[in-house]
Amino acid sequence: MSTALTLPPELTIYTAAETRAAWLAALAEPGEGTLAVQAGAVTEIDAAGVQLLASLARTLSAQQRSLQLVEPSAALRGACERLGLSSLLADGAHA
Repeated sequence: MSTALTLPPELTIYTAAETRAAWLAALAEPGEGTLAVQAGAVTEIDAAGVQLLASLARTLSAQQRSLQLVEPSAALRGACERLGLSSLLADGAHA
């Protein structure tokens, strides 16, 4: 398992399109198992950002893979909890 992606400090509706494009490029590379995503730098996140993470988890699940958010920031934890998606914070998350 390697950390292939790093979440940006701002994961909002304003950055979702460019973040999604970067993720799609990373997912185009062959891989297996858990995708570790460094999540400690997130300082601002909204529902669009959490939705993007849920979509990533579902895409990985369809590929028989899982998502691990490494060191999720307090902002990210709070957003996931408020939106009822705390399962994204678990190792090997499947949304």
